[in-house]
Amino acid sequence: MTVFDALAKARGEGRRVALVTVLEVGGDVASHPGAKLVVDERGVLAGTLGCSEFDTLGAELGEQALADGRARRRTERLDDGDESRHLELFAEVHEPEPCVLVLGATPVARAVCEVARIAERRVVLVAVGGHVGVPAGVEVKADDPGRYLLAAPPGEGDAVLVSDHDAPWVDEVLRVALASEAAFVGMLGSRRHAPSAVRRLRDAGVPEAHLARLRAPVGLDIGGRSPGEIAISVVAEIIAAERGRPGGPLGVDWSLGPR
Repeated sequence: MTVFDALAKARGEGRRVALVTVLEVGGDVASHPGAKLVVDERGVLAGTLGCSEFDTLGAELGEQALADGRARRRTERLDDGDESRHLELFAEVHEPEPCVLVLGATPVARAVCEVARIAERRVVLVAVGGHVGVPAGVEVKADDPGRYLLAAPPGEGDAVLVSDHDAPWVDEVLRVALASEAAFVGMLGSRRHAPSAVRRLRDAGVPEAHLARLRAPVGLDIGGRSPGEIAISVVAEIIAAERGRPGGPLGVDWSLGPR
């Protein structure tokens, strides 16, 4: 596996990794500028900086970058009597690809997983007992959604979808999701269901600024009725929010003739 294949695979699987690159070498050194390796918290995933000694140095720097959450630079003097021999390394952190985090395994939730995968999004489905009726490529977590979200809060750029407004974990999940860095938090249901959920959250002390982030009922108004139609409207709203678009039609009114 190449360095860039390993980098893409890790990010696509939701794992943080560091890319370590040789910036400069001095003297007779068994490496060259541009040599790379990919590191996670367990060690080297792919690539080499030229020899096992340098790979160890690169892995250490990559692990430090991952712990700090920021890029790190290091110049290593190779102490063997030749002061010109050195190795300059740079480690940068690559965060996981943003994902659509679907909580609950309702028919609409499974349809959202399918549409989101077609839209080339990383998708994680969390449901008690898991679920097998999802497309290939969907990560399934067999867990209580509330417990899962507390253990692995959504990150910046993630979209969270609550698919079952009647589930016992809804209030806990919404509190955590609305307080997180998630870019999008939506809940399926009709206009009849949303007010009671918001009222419960408000009574529980959830700040108004957090409540303002909730998209409920989630989805663009396309009149969707079937699970597939509703899923299209939901994923369309996620994409529109991600791109900063209102989600209206692209067409122009041509009734007045050519313009």
